[in-house]
Amino acid sequence: MLINDTSDAAREKYREHIRKKYRSPERRFASHGVCGPPYEKYEQLIIANGDRRETEILHRPWRHYGAMSEQMVAVPTEALFEADSDGPQTVVLLGGAGTGKTTLARKILLDWASGRLFPGRFDYLFYLSCGQLNLVQGQVDLADLILNSDPELREREEIMELLEIPVKLLFIIDGFHELTCSIEHQEDHPSVDPREKKPVGALLSALFHRALLPEACLLITTRPSALESLRNCLQSERCVRLLGFSEEGKEEYFLKVFGDKKLATQALSYVKGDEALFALSFVPNLCWVLCTVLKQQLDRGKEDLVPLSEKLTAVYALYLSRLTESPCSSSGQWNLRGLCSLAADGIRKNKTLFKAEEIQKHSSGHLGSLPPALFQKDPDSEGLYRFLHLSAQEFLAALFYVLEDTAKDPETMKQDLELSLERCGKDPGDMALFAQFIFSLLNREIMEYLKEQFGWQISPAVKADLLDWFKTDTQVKSDCPNYHPLERFHYFYAIQEEEFVQCALDHLTEITMDRLTFTPLDQAVLSFCVQNCLHLEALCLYGSLFLSKEPKGEELPGHLSHPCQPDQKTQKRSAIYLLCQALKDPNNRIRKLELDGCQLTDGCWADLSTVLSTSQRLVELDLQAASLKESGARLLCEGLSHPSCMLEKLGLKDCGLTSVSGRDLSTVFGTSQKLRELELGWNPLLGDQGVQLLCEGLKHPNCKLQSLGLSSCNLSAASCQDLIPVLSTSQTLLKLNLEDNKVGDAGVKMLSEGLKHPNCVLQTLLLETSELSPACCGDFSSILSTSQTLTELALEYNGLGDAGVRLLCEGLKQPSCKLQKLRLARCNITAASCGDLSSALEARQTLTELVVECNELRDPGVKLLCRGLKHPHCKLQLLNLYNCDLTAACCADLASVLNSNQTLTELLLGGNQLGDSGVQLLCEGLKHPKCTLQKLCLCGTEITAAGWGEICSALSTNQMLEDIDLWNNPLGDSGMRLLCEALKHPGCKLQILSLWNCQFTSASCRDLCSALSTNQSLKKLKLGGNNLGDSGVKMLCEGLKDPSCGLEAIELDIDELSEDTVRELSSVKRIKPDLVIDT
Repeated sequence: MLINDTSDAAREKYREHIRKKYRSPERRFASHGVCGPPYEKYEQLIIANGDRRETEILHRPWRHYGAMSEQMVAVPTEALFEADSDGPQTVVLLGGAGTGKTTLARKILLDWASGRLFPGRFDYLFYLSCGQLNLVQGQVDLADLILNSDPELREREEIMELLEIPVKLLFIIDGFHELTCSIEHQEDHPSVDPREKKPVGALLSALFHRALLPEACLLITTRPSALESLRNCLQSERCVRLLGFSEEGKEEYFLKVFGDKKLATQALSYVKGDEALFALSFVPNLCWVLCTVLKQQLDRGKEDLVPLSEKLTAVYALYLSRLTESPCSSSGQWNLRGLCSLAADGIRKNKTLFKAEEIQKHSSGHLGSLPPALFQKDPDSEGLYRFLHLSAQEFLAALFYVLEDTAKDPETMKQDLELSLERCGKDPGDMALFAQFIFSLLNREIMEYLKEQFGWQISPAVKADLLDWFKTDTQVKSDCPNYHPLERFHYFYAIQEEEFVQCALDHLTEITMDRLTFTPLDQAVLSFCVQNCLHLEALCLYGSLFLSKEPKGEELPGHLSHPCQPDQKTQKRSAIYLLCQALKDPNNRIRKLELDGCQLTDGCWADLSTVLSTSQRLVELDLQAASLKESGARLLCEGLSHPSCMLEKLGLKDCGLTSVSGRDLSTVFGTSQKLRELELGWNPLLGDQGVQLLCEGLKHPNCKLQSLGLSSCNLSAASCQDLIPVLSTSQTLLKLNLEDNKVGDAGVKMLSEGLKHPNCVLQTLLLETSELSPACCGDFSSILSTSQTLTELALEYNGLGDAGVRLLCEGLKQPSCKLQKLRLARCNITAASCGDLSSALEARQTLTELVVECNELRDPGVKLLCRGLKHPHCKLQLLNLYNCDLTAACCADLASVLNSNQTLTELLLGGNQLGDSGVQLLCEGLKHPKCTLQKLCLCGTEITAAGWGEICSALSTNQMLEDIDLWNNPLGDSGMRLLCEALKHPGCKLQILSLWNCQFTSASCRDLCSALSTNQSLKKLKLGGNNLGDSGVKMLCEGLKDPSCGLEAIELDIDELSEDTVRELSSVKRIKPDLVIDT
């Protein structure tokens, strides 16, 4: 093929070449008796709008049932590039594993070459496969990359001429997630000349960063897991998301495959009756697999089209049986094992392209003797082949690990399986089918069916390896943890073996999942695993949606019943019915249930109410932002009022409650003997009227409530009037939160009446952001001098000023004052208040915590404060001076406090410009033998390695300091070196060390490893925000594996780490399962 000029004739030659190379898959697959995807519908895309459920579909492509029926904006392929812009554009096409990104990319090429797409917009389209680019060695230029992807284009000089006029060029870079070279960091002198030879990564980096051919347009396909990495390389981009068939497109495809409307309707109705098959049918290439099987079964006169409950695996078994000519014969069986070995090797190495000799070696035969529809020649890779679909490779790979074979080495098999399964934990959605197949092939029903139908002997020996993997997997938090538990639970649901599942989940005491859409199948899975998680104490589901609508299909025969498919009665039940059944199980041990931000219906609240009236273990329920509203609150109160309800703590923050809800909750107070804590904050419609109704119940002699939260409930002083009798009569109410309400000075005056009553037992009063002024402080002074129970008072974010604090301190100095904790953050106080506070510290022996952060106290103020801190009567334990505009000038006074004060254990100085000189002075106090400080916060105090030396010296001598926070200080590797010397000193007793964003690199890790193997006291280390790199984290792993390392928890960033490094972290967990690795 020649490109010898830029004439219309040359372009037509190139178009003809593309048409021949990427001829319609419908024709290519015709010889196999299978129709290809109908691209007229397949080319419809869904524009990404940032909706979390669309993102979830991409991460969980096999279970996005229900979401496709929502209204989304379909965009035809011709609208990918804006018609009204002739400038360079970059479009990123996102899609989960196996959803058809490559097929669509090639279809775009074919449509352009056929004149149906981008007419007049682009003269040439060039396709670059990232999988093939990984094979390119040495330094190349852009023409080499094009020629490598399309060897039939032989005239490199003519290509170079085209690249010199790149205005009407479109590069399609397919499979960014497959790239093994790093391209994120742009070179100091990037390539701007297409003739310049560079490594592949450098060329792509220059292309993406718009240094090379800035006028050209780019279309890049990738999986969602690589999107963040890709965005780091791009100037600006438009993202579109490939979500698969519309309902109309799917119906059209079924009709096209079956050729008969009645058969197509029958098959489609069957698919709609099973959620797993229904989800499969949205993905065009997987729909093709499904239709192939269903057509085969119908042609054979089978009434039960997929005769197993685990239908997903059954579909692939039937598909494979169709492709293999004689699977039960000895040669066929032997060849099957060989192909399974090839597939598994590819999965383990993240490889989908295979050389002909590789295939022949594993299959022990020529390519021509293999099943004709199992492999296809890759049109962009000379001499390379791939399985017809990734899912087929995943199924064969799964078979490799479970087929009985005495020739396999158990230890090697275990290691290989672990390597393959670890990829499931790296990226959500990737490898999901492979793991699903592994577990479902061990389902007893599946095992018997495969043996009977195909002669495949499945060995359960791999179960022990799966158990080991899961226990390690659940202890390492990955960068997208919210999808993993549910995916894992689907695996266990597939195996349907309670004893195995109970053993696997035995170590779990808490399950947390965030922002998921639970389909009916997901709900069944969750319920099954909750029931079999025998030591589970907490279940936390945040911001999730529970779907209840079933796919509408024709009446299906009884053989379609399946544990995950609700019967007619179930369809009338709520979306959390199954979960509630699990919670009501007498063997259930869950004490805490959180459904924060979940979208639930009245039916859900009714079911949850029955849980409250039944469960003997559930003591804590949090429904924050769960759209409870009036009707839901009423239903919930029925369960709360039941004599059998054991609930002690209820969170209803931001639940849309109104004043009517106040009346319903009030009735609960008169009946419930267990409820101790009630959080009603952020319900502005509750208002004064709602609180008035609440107070009627709070005054009931049966009410045992100890803590009531009413922050941000749109309250005024009127509510304080209603609270007076509650405060003066309740013998249990210990904590009242009225933060962020318009309480005002008038409200404080009313509250003081109840607080000063001799029967009042309140201990904690929170009035942050309550529109208070200095005028109310006289009332507070009176309260402090009268109340015999009030020990904590929070007045933050109120304009009390120096005058107000002076009045407050009068009460603090009274002998009758019992206050222990006082919070005055951002109260507009200055150094003038510090004299009064100092006097209070000298007079009072009860005050143990003082928070004055975010006030402009400055150095003179702290000097005054230190006078009180050094007084022998002062018993302060915690002093928070965060962001008080301090410098090194106050540090000598603070050091003097550390020398003399025998009670101060926690000092927070973060956000102040202390610098190295200030730290040096402070350390004089730390090194004093009488210093009792246990926790010191110096985050963001502008310490460098020079000041760090003084801190390290203090760590070597101070026997009390256990926790030091130094995040956001530019300590660097030299600072780490000094630290490690201190950590190795026998006098260092540090237990918690926070070093977030301290500019450490991999060079720090060698020193740290040495220190970890020596220090026996350090238990928690935070290293997030540092660029340790792969080499640094690998070194760190060696230190963590050391038996002498006593660390119990470590925090690291793994976003930029390679799979190999993440695997090293997993190996650490296998050696030390109790070590918490927080990522």
